[in-house]
Amino acid sequence: MEKKDELESTTHLGGSQTDVADQGYSAARDAKPNNLTYIAVFVAMLGAMMFGLDQGNFGNVQSFSDFQEYWCLGHDYGDQNTCGLGTEETCAGTAATEPVCISAGITDDMACCSQLVADNSHWHNDFVLWGATLITLGAAAGGLLVGPFLTNGFGRRLCICVGAVVTCVGCVFSSLLSFNTVPVFFAARFLTGFGVGVCCFALPMYNSEIATPGIRGMTGSMFQMNVVLGSFIATIVTLFIKNWHLGLMLPAVPGVIIAVTIWFTPESPRYVMSKKGYDDGAAILTKIRGGDITAEAQEIYEQLKAEEEAGSVSYGDLFSEANLRKRMLIGVFLQIAQQLTGVNAFLGYASTIFSAIGMTDPFLFNMIWNAVMVFGCAVGLAMLDSKIGGRRRQLLWATFIMGPPLILGGISLQLSWNGYITMVMVCIYGFGFQLAWGMIPWIYPSEIFSMREKDKAMSFAVFWQYLFNAVIVFITPHMMGWSTPGTFYVFGGLNCVNLAFVVFFIKETKGVPLEEIPALFGATVGGRSYA
Repeated sequence: MEKKDELESTTHLGGSQTDVADQGYSAARDAKPNNLTYIAVFVAMLGAMMFGLDQGNFGNVQSFSDFQEYWCLGHDYGDQNTCGLGTEETCAGTAATEPVCISAGITDDMACCSQLVADNSHWHNDFVLWGATLITLGAAAGGLLVGPFLTNGFGRRLCICVGAVVTCVGCVFSSLLSFNTVPVFFAARFLTGFGVGVCCFALPMYNSEIATPGIRGMTGSMFQMNVVLGSFIATIVTLFIKNWHLGLMLPAVPGVIIAVTIWFTPESPRYVMSKKGYDDGAAILTKIRGGDITAEAQEIYEQLKAEEEAGSVSYGDLFSEANLRKRMLIGVFLQIAQQLTGVNAFLGYASTIFSAIGMTDPFLFNMIWNAVMVFGCAVGLAMLDSKIGGRRRQLLWATFIMGPPLILGGISLQLSWNGYITMVMVCIYGFGFQLAWGMIPWIYPSEIFSMREKDKAMSFAVFWQYLFNAVIVFITPHMMGWSTPGTFYVFGGLNCVNLAFVVFFIKETKGVPLEEIPALFGATVGGRSYA
């Protein structure tokens, strides 16, 4: 029997099918979560920690002496001095003989060796830069090419599990089984990112379909909380244990946990209902709700039936209908805007940036900065579904908090003010980012697209997230080489662009049932349009 006939002929749990439009789409607003709702999302969101651990580990690992000896010196990317392994003996006399130090007026030999490391473009551009960028390129490919296929064909849980397993395999090959060859290391970095992209593609979708409207923002923000916690944990571990093999294996730890525990959580009721019918989907919904689920299940059923009659959406369809095109462009630019904040420039090159502003122990200040970001994320999480919070409001507040500190930080650098002033500005900026821009771009796309649109639309939006992540990671060292204060100014200015985008295009979705959200942008849902 075809799926359409199956949906139309299914016997329903708890009563006969009613027209949801007549109920004003209110049932989902009244849905109550139970303990399993929170547990399911908590377990799934551990997958985001893989992303955070890899963001936080490579920026520090690249400065480890054993990493520099193994890859830089061992593969002829430089000599002992230019690879960062210089000693007083090997650096003796360099200040008087090296042209770069003479032209820069450097008279101290050890300072000269530090300059030689900074000027080793062969190492930085041909190895370190690709080691960082391939992660995000892999994530973009995984989210675009494999994520939609797995979530639509086999379910959200399988997609999360496959992504976690692939990430673990990538970590093993990059840290333990690279066979001392650069191509294998690069391929493993790409594979690690590929797994992260596949896993993280499904996480916001899983949350939006498991959580109730009243907690959807809070539970969805656990994605970013796990990213930040992962980055913080990686910073602490690599601060005290300077072993590059262990550092690059860190994302595999939550990968193993999530690959096993995700099978103890329920599948998305929307997915189950679309594949197996109303009864099976309603049975799943019963497990993750407190109280009667009949009305909410009927709403989901009606929406699925309408979407099935409308047919599946192709990538071309995303831009053929005006309302969907509008939501698609908003979803895409929100991902790009997150990268335009400049956060991944600071995450990927934190130690380099803190060294540039005169911090004597950049690893320690990197840890402090990550701690501030964890606090900001916790505040943002608490606000998201509260009376004072929300998607649009928090994005506006956060942008106001982020822009001015970047400009002041740039001025502080340019005028050679005390480095602690710049450090404080960077911390304020990081707090502002985590207040909204860290979490909401992951939540919002999973809310503004219907079930039939979600696979293609989210994969396309997330692809741009990772692509611009790679662009920022790639251009940051060149920007820093051009001007560190200028880098602050550029990202401060781009936050003004983000502010205008939020003001004119972002609609508030806090507490709105998923079935109603397209109507906020002008679509007709159940005979209603709220635009």
